[in-house]
Amino acid sequence: MESLERVEKNEISEAETLRQRVETLEAENAGLKIENVKLKEDLIHDSLTGLKTRKYFAEEAEDNLSAITNPESEKREEGFHNVSYLFCDIDHFKKINDKFGHDAGDAVLKKVAKILEENVRESDTVCRWGGEEMVISLLGADEKEAVEKAEELRKKIEEGTDVSLSIGVSAFEEETNFDELINRGDRAMYAAKEEGRNRVKTYSEVLEKEEMKGK
Repeated sequence: MESLERVEKNEISEAETLRQRVETLEAENAGLKIENVKLKEDLIHDSLTGLKTRKYFAEEAEDNLSAITNPESEKREEGFHNVSYLFCDIDHFKKINDKFGHDAGDAVLKKVAKILEENVRESDTVCRWGGEEMVISLLGADEKEAVEKAEELRKKIEEGTDVSLSIGVSAFEEETNFDELINRGDRAMYAAKEEGRNRVKTYSEVLEKEEMKGK
């Protein structure tokens, strides 16, 4: 009789141990799923501003450039034959961090990001490129339309915050790849800073100025 009771107790103990192990594994699995979701989210959205990450933005840009150069793509059929990029930099951002601290700088980044996101179309993408730099893709926009949007955004930031933006505009041309477009936007943005900040410059204006210097 004692032997039977011992066997039953052992069986109960083993069953309880098994149940606990199953619960532990399920909890660990749930934790891994949550962590996996967070990792995926971190790949898509910048943790501070909520804007798209540089990696996600670059991949999307390559897809868009491929689509608009393909006559049979859905985007071409929808009328998207162009894309332009706005390379935005917050003026004197380092001074804000140095004078008021990084928390103040972070608050500025979040506010600027929010204004930019609220004032672009659903088909546009705003990305935190790095530090205080943000890049916006304007699908379907040529240079003229991109300049108009850049001026609108520059004014929104000037009116809605205590900072300003220098913006470089780079418009798609045949045979230009994403890296070239970003480089052109970057050069145009630095030209805007050199001319006094809080303004919009296009890459075509940069080229025109360089050609004038060469004469």
